[in-house]
Amino acid sequence: MTYRVLLSTTGALAALCAPSVWAQETSADVSATAGQFDEILVTARRRTESVQDVPVAVSALSASDLEARGIHTEADLQTAIPGLIVRSGNNNNQLNYVIRGESVDAYSGSPPGVQPYINEVPFPVISSTPFYDLENVQAVKGPQGTLFGRNSTGGAVLFQTREPDDYFGGYASVQYGNFDRLIGEAAINLPISDDKLLLRVAGTVTSGGAFVRNLYDDEMLGDKHERSGRATLAIEPTENIRNVTMVQVSKTTGTNAPNTAYYTIPCGDPSGFNSCTYSPDNQPFFSDLLEGRIFANYPNGFVYAGGFQSLPEFQRSQGDYVVNQNADFDHRARSEMVVNKTEIELTDDISLKNIFGYSFSKNQINYDTDYSPYPFIQQYSPDAVLTGADLPVETSATKTYSNELQLQGKTGDGRLTWLLGAFYIDAKEDYFSPLWLGAANVSVAYNAATGNKSTAVFGQATYELTDRLNLTVGGRYTWEKITLVQLDQSIFGPGQRQSVKQSDPSWTATLDYHATPDLMVYLSSRGSWRRGGFNPFNPPTPTPLTAANDPGGNFFLPERVRDVEAGLKFEGRAGDMPVRANLAVYNAWIADIQKTAYVVIAGTASSATINVPKTRIRGIETDASLRPADWLTVAGSITYTDAKFTDNESRLFGNPVLYGPFGDVPEFAGTLSADAVLPLGGDAGELNYHVDLYHQSSFYFSNLGGTIQPGTKLPAYTLINMRLDWDDMFDSPLKASLFVKNLTDKLYYTGGSAGAQNFSVESAGFGQPRTYGVAVRVDF
Repeated sequence: MTYRVLLSTTGALAALCAPSVWAQETSADVSATAGQFDEILVTARRRTESVQDVPVAVSALSASDLEARGIHTEADLQTAIPGLIVRSGNNNNQLNYVIRGESVDAYSGSPPGVQPYINEVPFPVISSTPFYDLENVQAVKGPQGTLFGRNSTGGAVLFQTREPDDYFGGYASVQYGNFDRLIGEAAINLPISDDKLLLRVAGTVTSGGAFVRNLYDDEMLGDKHERSGRATLAIEPTENIRNVTMVQVSKTTGTNAPNTAYYTIPCGDPSGFNSCTYSPDNQPFFSDLLEGRIFANYPNGFVYAGGFQSLPEFQRSQGDYVVNQNADFDHRARSEMVVNKTEIELTDDISLKNIFGYSFSKNQINYDTDYSPYPFIQQYSPDAVLTGADLPVETSATKTYSNELQLQGKTGDGRLTWLLGAFYIDAKEDYFSPLWLGAANVSVAYNAATGNKSTAVFGQATYELTDRLNLTVGGRYTWEKITLVQLDQSIFGPGQRQSVKQSDPSWTATLDYHATPDLMVYLSSRGSWRRGGFNPFNPPTPTPLTAANDPGGNFFLPERVRDVEAGLKFEGRAGDMPVRANLAVYNAWIADIQKTAYVVIAGTASSATINVPKTRIRGIETDASLRPADWLTVAGSITYTDAKFTDNESRLFGNPVLYGPFGDVPEFAGTLSADAVLPLGGDAGELNYHVDLYHQSSFYFSNLGGTIQPGTKLPAYTLINMRLDWDDMFDSPLKASLFVKNLTDKLYYTGGSAGAQNFSVESAGFGQPRTYGVAVRVDF
């Protein structure tokens, strides 16, 4: 019923556009003056195009949009890009993109369902990323495979950094707010030799931001101290050759904002698959823990009358943004990235492009595994420090080399636009995750190295069937090799090696029709896949977890998706008012979607990556912008997602496991914003006021919330953000700003960790409280 209502609503939106469409078709003057919005350029099809001309669901934010909305982190993107969810895991530094229900679970070994790129090079998200001096951010929605470097089943998020300009200039800005949050940013253009040799240098410094109070030691947690620098060199020795090299180095220290205990599952709970049920030796310990008898052994002043299972209620009673945990929450990360892009115009119609990428990332985090003030289950023991790692904390290190070669051009009097390419990536990740079982004073660790070598060839072409009708077809074939090697500290024993090869095609077919110069409609269908692999948190066995006789193996199968999408894009007038409106309706069918269950295997906390047989995800995405006056722009968006496991029975240890409801996806999300420009007169400058509202419905942070992982549903929330900029102050290059985010100081959660089957507790991550401050920027 909800789906039909939304279809009716979006049909009404199309009808609203229709009268003005046909009116424009008969009035050249109106059409000529209708485009009063700034043009948004995107690269969703690996060439620069207006977003309104691309038959793909894509959202984009320009550099000015990022500044006006105060976007400095991945989490900020969620309130600005319709249909994008940024979910946290065990803490605020463990992040995951979600588009159209596709994501990746923590501790799964799965590749991302939504692949991020920097300057067209894929990179792993293992920690938060510094946002500064960006040209734009784009979110391409739906299965990808025929154009972008890596296959993905949900979409791609594209970050484009600023390239050098042919003039001397730059900017510097500083922002300060509550929680002692400081952000400094600067960039400078240095034309070394006219337009032949150009250099741009940019950097950012951040500090502060702690907003979670830990009752255990009265420490404030969640601060970030970040340093990042970037240099971009553009060389253009001739008119038809251009080479751009970008080098970026970042370092982050601080503390994690930890999750809070959200829900507990006592021993004997009918949900099953918990620590007591599947590791009987643990039952006396967990029973005593949950019922409070064990607290007598830890006289630190925290005793809960209801036992451990009353911990969530106690923490909530202490106020918002409060935890009571006894771990060290240090966070350290560093990353390096190099991108080299060479473009050669072979003829007026054919060009060659090569994109080389290198990235290295290392992330070290610590958090309290049991989310309590007691040393029951920690990441490390001060008396039993593990060797073989820099620190006895969770550490992941990735190193990636990639190269992509493209040949693209136009033929047939410009009616055929085509692209051919080849892609290669070699990605390695070393993973170390210690676990100290305080009750037994035993330390164990998951310690493994994963490798993935991927090779692909691809091509896509668009042909103008008529002046209004275009056909796009594309294909790709990918070969994958995945390896897993257990390292020295592995609980499963070092030296064990597993390897598998996989291959499959991806494809796309699209028809787009330009009914008028201002209205395009399109219909597309796509197929893509996500490679399978190995979960390093399971004992090495070759049997897929979906097999009925599986004892708890670590191998999982590829995931395959196909979809159908219909959409319209309109930019014109409704009466005298400029209007921009977009609509996409889609239905996706997924076989063997990759999901994780966090369970006890062989008496030890583990995660099992499982293929759920069949899934259907359908939805509607619509956004619109109106300009009722020259000084006022109003915009809004609605995203509806209906995700469902249509065959939800998988098997674990030979027993059936029923998945559902679908996790990480709110059914509804929406935005509403207004931008006003108010000239002050004379040379005083102008005021630019921005306000936006974001709302999302409740969602589960587990895919087993209806069966073995209860207590994983997070409530709906609404956020209001405001910013006031004073531009061109007294005819100077100075800008001053006031801002506030989460105006109403709404307590909300951005995700969680469904660990009750391992540790009898589910945890949820806090969203940012109300933040406010001032900013100053000068351009030169």
